[in-house]
Amino acid sequence: MPAKLAWVGPVDLFVDTSGRNDLEAAVRLLTWRGRIVLLAGARSRPVLPARELCMHDRSVVGFVISNATVADLAAAAAALNPRFAAGGLRPRRVEHRTLVDAAEAHRRLEDGEVRGRVVLLTAPQVSTSDTTGCPGAQSTLGITVDPGDHIRATP
Repeated sequence: MPAKLAWVGPVDLFVDTSGRNDLEAAVRLLTWRGRIVLLAGARSRPVLPARELCMHDRSVVGFVISNATVADLAAAAAALNPRFAAGGLRPRRVEHRTLVDAAEAHRRLEDGEVRGRVVLLTAPQVSTSDTTGCPGAQSTLGITVDPGDHIRATP
């Protein structure tokens, strides 16, 4: 959870799917006006770090699919189902590399060799051999090289 991510540095968005809802730890990871989205843990009673939220214009929001209307669900299904059927929505492979590998990652992108994402990390303690998926992490770790988005720098 957030303690394991402390080395990442400030993030704009922290999506918590764990259900632990450790707001005190998650808020410390946020940038100015950063946001936390809670997707699980409806029964948890986390401590709300009001000072840190207010003084840095940060926010916490919750989301549950059960609040979506039938029309919302139908619209989402109409948008997503054709992509699922076409194989366009599959879990992405994420390769973690260091900034030293930026030129090689860019060359692979230009040559069409990249499948999924290559995330260039600024923290030296992360293994460059990790290829597991990290949903949401792409915008928080440094530079993302993506076939659809090309190169995107993030704080």
